[in-house]
Amino acid sequence: MAGRNDYIASIDIGTDKIAVLVAEKEGEKLHIIGNNIFPSDGVRKGSISAIDPLSHAISKIVDQTQKSFDLDIALVRVNLSDTHLTCIDGYGKVPIREVVTSDDIDKVLETASAIPTPTNKEKLHTIKKKFIIDEDHIVDNPEGMEAEVLESKVHIVTVSSVSMRNIENCLKKCDLMVDDIVLDPIANSEAILTQEEKDGGVCLIDFGAGVTSYSVFQEEGIVRSGVISKGGDDITQEIAFAFDTSLEEAKRLKEDYGCAKSSAIRDEQFIEFEQAANKDSHYLSSLQLSEVIEEAYIDILSTLKNELRHPDNLEANVKSGFVLCGGGAQALGCEELVREFFTRRVKIGVVQRDRISGLEVILMDYRYTGSIGLLLYQKDLPQVDLMMSRGRNGVIEKIKEAITGNF
Repeated sequence: MAGRNDYIASIDIGTDKIAVLVAEKEGEKLHIIGNNIFPSDGVRKGSISAIDPLSHAISKIVDQTQKSFDLDIALVRVNLSDTHLTCIDGYGKVPIREVVTSDDIDKVLETASAIPTPTNKEKLHTIKKKFIIDEDHIVDNPEGMEAEVLESKVHIVTVSSVSMRNIENCLKKCDLMVDDIVLDPIANSEAILTQEEKDGGVCLIDFGAGVTSYSVFQEEGIVRSGVISKGGDDITQEIAFAFDTSLEEAKRLKEDYGCAKSSAIRDEQFIEFEQAANKDSHYLSSLQLSEVIEEAYIDILSTLKNELRHPDNLEANVKSGFVLCGGGAQALGCEELVREFFTRRVKIGVVQRDRISGLEVILMDYRYTGSIGLLLYQKDLPQVDLMMSRGRNGVIEKIKEAITGNF
């Protein structure tokens, strides 16, 4: 397969792991032809804390993937998680002569997007919502329709300029070129949310190791994105503190015996573990462990509830319920806990198969959800050009041209 240039690669950088996928176009779908997962380094709370360790980890996983699947990866899509992101709704309104033209659509979207950003922020996404004709009719595409006034809203996501530069510089050190940078929750939504769920009002929650991210959709499109600076690592720390043990031992207890909802414990058992200062054997009950874990989850969910309620009470509009993904969503009792906390429908997200295919073991692995979403992501509106590294001249230009034309 060496020398081909009609495929696309994605790199999902997390606090705990890095996941790489490579896919090719197969009819109207993408087909996964390469995959790899490697421990992450240089990432804290979802954000890059040290470029050299992370670039080394990325280079290693990319090299392994290239050798294992006979690929030449140069142009990649990559995720971004930023606890300092902000979301703004832009609004545009233009008069129409008889029928709406493509120029009218471009003009109203340009007006809606014309929102200044602070010097330390950059627009990462400008996402088109529905159009409104004559203050009354909501439509997806107004071109050719009779109207007097055309209105439009866009959802603008801004992130830290430092976060953007860190990702670009990190990949540049790996001799990789950035095709797109996509916000974590938006990438996840591409992989696991149906259009019906989005139209009905849904909140997607990604329980990651360093952070918990979320996105809210309604009929008009995405209405809120956010990142909470608490995740699975915080739950591990709570266990370590509660039972005076090391982080490594706390992580083992969480993964092997943890339950997110204490009332789900049917048969209480006593678990042997080591304390940090005393290597003698100690015991704790599975119920005690679950109570600590449940309290940590509720802390995260309480923060999310507060963000959904302010300033515009979005929680009331999440009529289709909540969809969960990420490592934390796999914990026993997590689905039940979220359902009880929000008194809404809740389910664990699964990859939608109508747009992508591949080995079942990959499509069913929650660790690849973000990478799949990156592959499926398509720009809604043009963004500010990203700084690109030159990488391997010739190959990059061919791959970029192929991807731009086919994806």
